Amino acid sequence: MNNAELEQMVRDGAMVIDIRRPDEWRETGVVEGSYLVTAFDEQGRLTREFPALFGQLTDPQQPVVLICRTGNRTDALARMLIEQAGYEQVYNVSHGITSWIAAGGEVKPCPMRDTSLRC
Repeated sequence: MNNAELEQMVRDGAMVIDIRRPDEWRETGVVEGSYLVTAFDEQGRLTREFPALFGQLTDPQQPVVLICRTGNRTDALARMLIEQAGYEQVYNVSHGITSWIAAGGEVKPCPMRDTSLRC
């Protein structure tokens, strides 16, 4: 998914899940309305909490958009969710939040992670 498609999905109310780490959210901010669920730790391992949190937030039949820094983590994760977890509509923001910001996409500052999974 490119930036224009992300913008349209956000307008249409699609769920956006930012899978980066809290330090990355603080560094760049996040797309308004995103849920913040860290998928991978600093060593690239899937976090223990991710599957349960993702499952609580999402419905396998509803569209969900994944965003990370450059699109690499979300590309692999989107494929895994479709091929192994039964999700039907998982979209990867191809070049991540860095491309979104470079193209003038709006972000909301995110000073810290809270218990609601949103900034």
